[in-house]
Amino acid sequence: MKYGNELIKSLEKEIETLQKSLSNRIDRINDGLTDFDDCFMSDRCEQRGIQTNKEKIALIKDGGCAWFLEYATLENELVKAKWCNTQYGSSLRVEMPDGKIVWTRALTDKGLAKKGLKRVLCKRPAWFKFSSGNSGMLGVYTGEYVLFPSDVNYATGEIASSEPIEIKDAKEE
Repeated sequence: MKYGNELIKSLEKEIETLQKSLSNRIDRINDGLTDFDDCFMSDRCEQRGIQTNKEKIALIKDGGCAWFLEYATLENELVKAKWCNTQYGSSLRVEMPDGKIVWTRALTDKGLAKKGLKRVLCKRPAWFKFSSGNSGMLGVYTGEYVLFPSDVNYATGEIASSEPIEIKDAKEE
């Protein structure tokens, strides 16, 4: 696996390859050898690939980490939390440090505080994954690459700790 500058060079080379492919396709369309209607999907994927690789390079140059919204107790102890669809609508399921499960629909800092919770930003190693809400060609066309907390820091090659690098309060804006 490649990390740091070696990975940046590989991503830059992939960008060049994608740009050449885009240019070749445009030439074929202009020469009447193919129609854009036959190429829209590969065009979209290559443009997305170029943009994503540029974002990956920026992430690596910035140290390979990003901020993620998480939940903690009012004493700054991180908790496991996830949004679930229930018969009452979306609710946050929280596993407290003592093992107790707390459910809340609170969206504000004041509402979360009533349950002994708050939102925090955690700096963790990050990387990109493809995410789509659809299937087939529509899924490929409308999907996007999103950041996720990674097990590896791609800037350094270090294995990530389960603890965040840094924690700060998330302020309502």
